[in-house]
Amino acid sequence: MMVKDTQRPAHKKLRVLCLHGYEQDSAIFRTKLRQHTDSLADIAEFVFVDAPNEMQPYDTSGVDNMARAAAVKSGETLNRVIRGWYGLKSAEPERVCGLETSIAYLATVLNEQGPFDGIFGFSQGKCGLMAGVMCALLENRYEALGKKCAHPPFAFAIIASGYMLSDTKWTHLYERPLSTPSLHMYGILDSYIHVSKSIDLCRVYSQSAELSTHGG
Repeated sequence: MMVKDTQRPAHKKLRVLCLHGYEQDSAIFRTKLRQHTDSLADIAEFVFVDAPNEMQPYDTSGVDNMARAAAVKSGETLNRVIRGWYGLKSAEPERVCGLETSIAYLATVLNEQGPFDGIFGFSQGKCGLMAGVMCALLENRYEALGKKCAHPPFAFAIIASGYMLSDTKWTHLYERPLSTPSLHMYGILDSYIHVSKSIDLCRVYSQSAELSTHGG
């Protein structure tokens, strides 16, 4: 006799880890994406986290209306800390700092708040870059990820204005093709990250798609 399966779990939402841009934070990023996240609320849950590195003091004269709205809504003052996923010790040759701290922090996020189906990195390449770094670490289980992180590779990645690190300590991340299905978004006239850098990162992924705009 067949018994109806009444214990079948309901359809689960996709869970997406969202990484904000340089000089932003999770509150600003959440506000900027609200129109999109609200429209996808039935099928996806978006988890926003703050970068662990404190950057330069906040420039209140340069804060835009979106940042002000996010700060007021979250109860923060305009003198909040600027956050970033890494900084530069030198530009030529490139030497980065703080990346190990961000990797360790995100490994903890994956363990404690995961699992996540996908990752979304946005703005000026820095967290577009960070999303790519995490894809490489999870696929190839590099030592920098740490032995305690058991999170599987992401099912997909969305990378906006991404690029590859040229710091020789980290170039090994791009030596093997990455199989994480990915969407790479970039602006043809982006004044921060040249379009060629985003395309070069896209080529590292064996299952990639591109979406370009004429703006920055």
